Amino acid sequence: MLDNSKEQNQRTLRAIILCILVAVIWSQVTQAPKRSQETQTGQQEAQHVKGVSPVNIEPGRQSQVVAAAPVSLPVHPNKVEIEGGQSSFIKTDVATVTISHLGARIVSLKLNDHKVEQGGKVSLDLIDNPDGATFPLGVYAGSESDERVSYTLASVNGAQVAQPAVNLATAPNSSIALEFKGTLPNGNGITKRITFKSDSYLFSVDVSLARKLPEGQNVWLEWTHYFPKADLNPRLKMTHITYLDGADKIHHLPLTDIMEGVRGFGLSKWASLGDIYFMATLIPAINVAGAPVTVALATGSSTMIGREGDVYLDRVAGGSESGRFDVYAGPKDYKTLQFIGDYRLERSIDLGWFSFLALPLLWLLHYLYLFVNNYGLAIIALTLIVKTVMLPLSKASFDSMRKMQEVQPEIKALRERIKDATQLNQETFALYKRRGINPMGGCFPIAIQIPVFLGLYQALLNALELRHAPFALWITDLSAPEKLELFGVGVPVMVLLMAASMIIQQWTTPNPSADPAQQKMMMFMPLIFAGMFIIYPMPAGLVLYWLVNNIISITQQMYMRNTKRGSVYTGTLIASLLIFGAGYILTLI
Repeated sequence: MLDNSKEQNQRTLRAIILCILVAVIWSQVTQAPKRSQETQTGQQEAQHVKGVSPVNIEPGRQSQVVAAAPVSLPVHPNKVEIEGGQSSFIKTDVATVTISHLGARIVSLKLNDHKVEQGGKVSLDLIDNPDGATFPLGVYAGSESDERVSYTLASVNGAQVAQPAVNLATAPNSSIALEFKGTLPNGNGITKRITFKSDSYLFSVDVSLARKLPEGQNVWLEWTHYFPKADLNPRLKMTHITYLDGADKIHHLPLTDIMEGVRGFGLSKWASLGDIYFMATLIPAINVAGAPVTVALATGSSTMIGREGDVYLDRVAGGSESGRFDVYAGPKDYKTLQFIGDYRLERSIDLGWFSFLALPLLWLLHYLYLFVNNYGLAIIALTLIVKTVMLPLSKASFDSMRKMQEVQPEIKALRERIKDATQLNQETFALYKRRGINPMGGCFPIAIQIPVFLGLYQALLNALELRHAPFALWITDLSAPEKLELFGVGVPVMVLLMAASMIIQQWTTPNPSADPAQQKMMMFMPLIFAGMFIIYPMPAGLVLYWLVNNIISITQQMYMRNTKRGSVYTGTLIASLLIFGAGYILTLI
């Protein structure tokens, strides 16, 4: 029947839209990420043997190794060995780096402008490997590792040094190059040159061997990081390995998908290991012949990914006699990544399907902050701007749903009077036509707004600016869940207010369906969302956005329900000023 089919179509589309919203939140807060196709393919291609260490697997063979007998895990240099040996210290404008001469590896890389805790004095250290774990910046030459090579600091900026270690600080707009020399276990000489710039998170590593490796073997550079299982958060996909393949396609692999051992991931332009706010990225540069490494490799793989226990690693390849690499170790700030070089590192920030919307919204958030100097106020202003821009669509959807609601008694009367399905369809269609109603008119404007909602959601979820950014009162970190301590119990006040606003919004929204079951389902949705937000807390910045969005939506619907109040556009402007003003007053308390 046309009557039933039209109404059913409307219900279906409304349900689809609702399911999309639920699915987005559900996937973000409850479900572990689905195992990626790349990981499944890799499991079929590579044989992983429990107990085989990454350093015992030859990268040139792409980890296709089967052990005939159990292989014992290597004994990595422990804390006593590292602290008992020589170390050099380098301080730049952005980071403070400690390099152990045992393996010439970075054992500490502290970001000067980012602290461990809000308001604290301890800088965030991107190196958090436990005692007995391998440290970043390891070099593999075929099957040989430089982990236990006792390097000598041969020169600084090309000048020989008399002391065994140095403590240096970069001058403005300058760089420091430390050259380490050593000998691999097989007797092959190795030189590792590490160059830091004063004002950049990007530094370079040049590796050269005294003897060329056999055909099919390459020099590899490795980065490692320790992620305890308790810290892995698959529901927010906060920790992952990312790589940009040779076809400029970005891949985000959750760490929960990385198996023991290592394996090749094909030709890649760079590989990154990090979380939602910080990362370390290895970028292969050029080999001695001047050709791109990803073209010159005989192994067919320029990236390797794996783990050893809770220590995750990624490797990128150089040539058979030398390797030149760039390394980015720092925050995932879009502007910084975009202008740091022609590497397209900004693509490591996962803004989802609607990144083309999330990115300009992220930029707008940043510029609003420049005016209001508070990211909570910037979120309020951004939400109000988006709702104002989307008001014509919201009004069209509201008007369509109200018209559908108004004709429900007449449709019910037609059903009771006409029993013939064909005649009922004709009469229903004629009724819609007389009233100027498009049964799908309430859904399409909402569907158009969903990408904007999702784009703003992703922008706020990935905004580095919100880390440790306070708003007002008890909300001191917009990147963390908010809770007001009352008698020793943390109460998520904004989440409860958000649930209340959703209930009020349901009351003020016309329901075009006379189906009591559907009406009850819609009224239960606020409670379901509130429960999800309480069980799986979301960042305070996202909850603030949702709360403000609901408040201004309720205001708009009140004006649209009663036109005697005045123009909905005027009402939106007045309400926006009041909401922003209230937010500003809260920041003063």
